[in-house]
Amino acid sequence: MTVAGIGKIVEGINSVNSAIDSNRVEKIFFLESDKTISNRLEQLIGKAKKKGLIVEKISKKENWKYNNRHSVVALCIPKKTYDEKTLDQLKLCNIVVLDHIQDTNNFGAITRTASAFDFNIVCLPKKRSVNITERTFGISSGGLENVNIVFYNSIFSLIKKLKSLEYWTVGMEMNTKDNLLNVDLNNQKIALFIGSEENGLSKEIQNKLDLMVKIDMNNSVESLNASVAAAIAMNHFFKKSS
Repeated sequence: MTVAGIGKIVEGINSVNSAIDSNRVEKIFFLESDKTISNRLEQLIGKAKKKGLIVEKISKKENWKYNNRHSVVALCIPKKTYDEKTLDQLKLCNIVVLDHIQDTNNFGAITRTASAFDFNIVCLPKKRSVNITERTFGISSGGLENVNIVFYNSIFSLIKKLKSLEYWTVGMEMNTKDNLLNVDLNNQKIALFIGSEENGLSKEIQNKLDLMVKIDMNNSVESLNASVAAAIAMNHFFKKSS
C-alpha cells in the first residue's frame, strides 16, 4: 500500500507539534543561541520531553545545520504515502486533486487549507509536480500531517476510480457558466480538481469531470492564485456540509 515516505525532516513549531501528535518524531533539535526561547517553543519542548522524545539544544548558530527561518526541527519516521489503486483502502472523505502544481508555496498552502476544511486526501501526479520537502512541511504549518497524500500515474484513471467510488468530480475554471456559490451537492463526496498555475485544467480533463465551476469576482484581475481559488472552493463545500 505504501508508495514512499515523506517528511523525514520537519521544520517549524506548528509542523513539529503536529508531527509529535502523529507519533512520528524520533528526535528534536532546537536553536537557543543567545536569544530567549519563545513560550511556544518552550511548551513544545516540554510536550516532547513528556512523550520521552530526545531533545537536543544547539547553542551556537554556526552549528545549526537546518534552515535559519526556523529554530526547531524534528527528525521523523517517514509519513506514508499512497497509490491511486489503493485509494479505497483509506478512510474516504472529500479529496483535492492537483494537476501538476509546481509551486511549493501553493502546495503547502493547499494542504493546510485541505486539513482545515476536511479535504483529508490530496492527490498529485508522480511526475512533473512539486517535490514534497521539509520546506513544504513548514509552509503547510502542520497541515501535511493531517492529510493523506496519494500519488497517481494517470489523472484519467484517477477520475474513473473516483467515479466508481461515487465521488462528484468538480473542476475550477474561470471561463465556465456554473458559479461555485450556486453549487450544493447535498453532502455528496467531493473530488475538487485544481489545475496547474500556468495552464489550469486542460479541456480534455474538464470534459471528463462532472462539473466545472467558477468563482464570482470583479474584472480587476485576470485570475486567482491556485491556492487561493482552492481555499475558496474548499471553504464553500465545507460550509455546505456543516
